[in-house]
Amino acid sequence: MKTLWTVVAVIGLFFVVASPAHALVVNCATVSGPTELTAAAILCPQFNGPGTLQDISITISGTITGTFSFTNTSTSGSELAMGTTTSDFSAGPLTGFTFVNPLFSASFSSGLRTILSGQTLTIVGLTDSGNATVSDTTNFAPYIGAGTFSIPVNTSTLGQFGGGGHIISSQTTSASATAVVTYNLAVPEPGSILLLGTGLVGCAGAAWRARRRM
Repeated sequence: MKTLWTVVAVIGLFFVVASPAHALVVNCATVSGPTELTAAAILCPQFNGPGTLQDISITISGTITGTFSFTNTSTSGSELAMGTTTSDFSAGPLTGFTFVNPLFSASFSSGLRTILSGQTLTIVGLTDSGNATVSDTTNFAPYIGAGTFSIPVNTSTLGQFGGGGHIISSQTTSASATAVVTYNLAVPEPGSILLLGTGLVGCAGAAWRARRRM
């Protein structure tokens, strides 16, 4: 009988230790603008609940959209123009997390275009999106509380243009970013807690029986 009580105790303790982790998933605010994301920040809710944090995972998503504009100021004939551009989306720094920047890059080439006399040609071409997931298993302090924490994000665009002597070229870039934070927790199941109680009773019973036999 003593052996049975001991086995019950061990099973109860095992279920508590092996109880599955839970995930609390929260959505962060979206930051966007009609221009580049320069020194922008995504605001995310801190963890403010029961349970013990095991790790934090952040998935950042971003979009980049851009246009080219060519204007031929000549009044006597058409001219050729072209442009290429690349825009990088980066994040961080953020305590406990390591970002491989850029998280993604968007590129576009207009190809060679014929711009008629007095014409303005606008090309919507730079359109891309991407995401990346990073995890933190050690630095939890900045992410626990009743407030928010911020994830720095930034876009940087470089364009090259060419054309006839009467061509005026320009580009615009807009971007947006958001994030999803997953707080992975170790929370005992109600059944595990019950088994823990049973295990403790088993331990007490085994000890009591051992004393009676002494």
